[in-house]
Amino acid sequence: MQGPSISLDGVSLQYGDNLILQDIQTQFEAGQCHVIMGPNGGGKTSLLRSVLGLTPFTGDISVHWPDSEHAAKIGYVPQKAMFEASLPLTVMDFVLLNQTRVPLFWRRKTMQTQQALAQLERVGMASRSDRRMGQLSGGEQQRVLFAQALLDEPSLLVLDEPTTGMDEQGVRYLESLIHEVVGEGKTVLAVHHDVTAVRRLDAQVHVVNRQIVASGHHTEVLSPERIESLFKHYTAKVEAA
Repeated sequence: MQGPSISLDGVSLQYGDNLILQDIQTQFEAGQCHVIMGPNGGGKTSLLRSVLGLTPFTGDISVHWPDSEHAAKIGYVPQKAMFEASLPLTVMDFVLLNQTRVPLFWRRKTMQTQQALAQLERVGMASRSDRRMGQLSGGEQQRVLFAQALLDEPSLLVLDEPTTGMDEQGVRYLESLIHEVVGEGKTVLAVHHDVTAVRRLDAQVHVVNRQIVASGHHTEVLSPERIESLFKHYTAKVEAA
């Protein structure tokens, strides 16, 4: 299954007088892991939401899906699972939420349950499928979000700070899963802040601070000299503001 390529041409985003993104020009090639990095408030998540069509923007974003059978199948992992912790919502219930056409207390389809269990197994959470979501740690909840995102076998996986709240073991586990997804030919687009983790992902890096500051393979963009240069660029931007 081949993932899509995504082209951004002159993408800008503004809320009132606050310019969030300005004339973004970049390309996310198919079948690779792409990581958006940059300072807080630089527009990383806004760029991700623009690609997903969740926020209005000017300019053009075009997505080319080489595999029509899996076109527009997107898996999304937000920074945090949003749910009411007091509800008797199990891990299995949560994973199946976007599959459910009837109330959760109705009988589930066996095939759906088996597919959900397979994805929970993939993220190391199958043994907790009957546990309530509210009883899980933040890192465990992130694993469940991964399972939910993978349930429809998406060809594009979009991640917003995917390892938030995870311990080192959980981080490494999900990094191996991202490698696996990319190895299947799918496209991964993520916001991340950890330079060391991004290097382990062997990612293409797009540094954003309202505009594209740098773009390329992590070995080029995240070299010690380049990181120092980018840091000075951020400082200059802040001082100019």
